[in-house]
Amino acid sequence: MLKRGEYSFLDQQRVIFGKEAGCAAAEEVARRNASRVLVVSSRSINRKLGATETLRSHLGSRLLDIYDDIEPHAPLENILELSKCFDREKPDLVVSIGGGSVIDTVKVAALAFAAQAKSTEEISTLRVTVGESGEQVAPFQPDSILRQIAIPTTLSGAEFGTIGGAVDTRRNIKDIYAHPQMCSASVIYDPELCRLTPNELWLSTAMRAVDHAVETVLSVGATPFTDGPALHALRLFGRSLNSGNQNSLSLESIQESQFAVWSATMGLMRAPYGASHGIGHQVGAVAGVQHGICSCAMLPTVLRYNAEVSGERDGWIAEALGAPGSSAADAVLALIRRLGLPDSLKSAGVKKEQFAQIAKAALPGYFVRNNPRPISDESQIMQILEMAWET
Repeated sequence: MLKRGEYSFLDQQRVIFGKEAGCAAAEEVARRNASRVLVVSSRSINRKLGATETLRSHLGSRLLDIYDDIEPHAPLENILELSKCFDREKPDLVVSIGGGSVIDTVKVAALAFAAQAKSTEEISTLRVTVGESGEQVAPFQPDSILRQIAIPTTLSGAEFGTIGGAVDTRRNIKDIYAHPQMCSASVIYDPELCRLTPNELWLSTAMRAVDHAVETVLSVGATPFTDGPALHALRLFGRSLNSGNQNSLSLESIQESQFAVWSATMGLMRAPYGASHGIGHQVGAVAGVQHGICSCAMLPTVLRYNAEVSGERDGWIAEALGAPGSSAADAVLALIRRLGLPDSLKSAGVKKEQFAQIAKAALPGYFVRNNPRPISDESQIMQILEMAWET
């Protein structure tokens, strides 16, 4: 039987790798003829680590300011404040430096700014909903939004996403926002800069990217075009990830992990993810767990839950991770344990009394609705959460 579907390419110009971040950013700003550049970073990157100084030096008079009021999981209150900053400063380009929370905050703030949203309630109306057939419904799609150049310091892969996640703290739910121009216009991978990232954060965000790759291979919308890069990403991660002192990692292994992220995101929002992402988003919102740790806790269990419908693809994943003959769930769990990361909801700090809230929030979500093994009731999510409680 012929497959039916489509694959949308990103509105993205280039990925630059192995070049010093400030120099590469200045060249990109010049290419885009931008004259009013706002740099957005986390407070630690800007104030503690001083990693924004290279941007200040190279951008010179084109730099408007460095904005660093960023919180984990991108709460709507922070997105509103950044949108107000856009309105005050009138940038023609944003350069973001940091992890997924920085990049996602810029994405959703750009959409809010385009909509001229004046409150968190107005921003919330822009969120993606799910149609009867499980498709995304994005209510506000302007012709263009403010673009960003991303300098990622983690392995989350947010720089390639045409979606951004943000937490509505009134509802305590993480929502998805979407626009074709939410992907970074250009991506700059500077491995030297990533030596500033704590090793535990580096590894946990890598597991987020492993989750991207695995759920791309198992996606209901998987294609041969997405299979190849996703499986290669798992091979690269299997040999490049190491725990220990981040400063002792070779620049080559750091760069290889960056290449793995690039490959892992080839299906990002082109091949719908499943319940590991869908439930994990709400674990993060409800229990305050970092995204990559959510993947550590959820992915092996979701793989076991989906195994009966995964067929040969389960073996593809295990083989790519260097464990031929194993199950995908066991291969992923072995990687998590080798890296010394939490391998269950209990070890991640989630409380059982939070399960009902997580299940209720996760059920209507786009990723849960597209899980390979259908999920139609909160009781099924509760079952998965119980399975993930303790390994």
